[in-house]
Order: sequence, then C-alpha cells, then structure tokens
Amino acid sequence: MYEDFVKLAQDSLKPVMKLAENNTALAVKLMQSQSENAAELMQGNLAHVKALVATKDLNDVAEMQQKYVEALNEKLVTAAKENAAAIEAAISEAGKIFEGSLAEAQAQAKKTVENIEKEMNKAGKKAAA
Repeated sequence: MYEDFVKLAQDSLKPVMKLAENNTALAVKLMQSQSENAAELMQGNLAHVKALVATKDLNDVAEMQQKYVEALNEKLVTAAKENAAAIEAAISEAGKIFEGSLAEAQAQAKKTVENIEKEMNKAGKKAAA
C-alpha cells in the first residue's frame, strides 16, 4: 500500500518536473540571449563612438548617427522576436504537458472508478449470499 502511494506521488509530480525543466530551459535561453545582446550592443556603441570621434564633418556625423540608430533598432527588433518565439514555444510545451497530465488524471480516475465498482459488486454478492 505504501509503495503504491509513493509511486502515485512520483507519477503525480512528473508533469510538474517537466514544467520546471521547461521553465529552466526557457530562463537559460533568455539569459544567454540577454547576455549576448548586451555584449553586442556595448561593442557596437564603442565602435560607433570611436567612429564619431574620428569624423570631422557634421553631415557625416548626422548620417552615421542615423545609420547607427537604424541598425540598433533592427537588432532590438530581431532580439525581441527571437525572445517572443522562445517564450511562445515554452508556452506551447507547457500546454502539451498540462494536456498530457489531464489525460493521465482522467485515465487514472476512470481506472479507480472501475476498481471501486468491482469491489462494490463483490461486496454486494457476498452480502446477498
């Protein structure tokens, strides 16, 4: 009986563990992306400032600023799309985990009801005899 209870508890925790693994993988992916993007932005900023310092013509400075802002915007949009896709994939995976867990719970409940019905039938037959 105790072993059955332990097995039931372990089986019940499997979806939670899968969800925790899913969330951990998402967090690692987002933190890695954040780190890479921050390093890339810092390097880009430094290169841009060095180029601005070396430029003497004001029109060239304005043009460089405009190109830099456009490139920066593109990088940020790309990073946001990648992060949104990672989050969406994690949400989808979580949905699958919940659906699987619900199906398992329904199957277990059905099995339990069938076992109870069998036991009640046995008890009814014993009482009738």
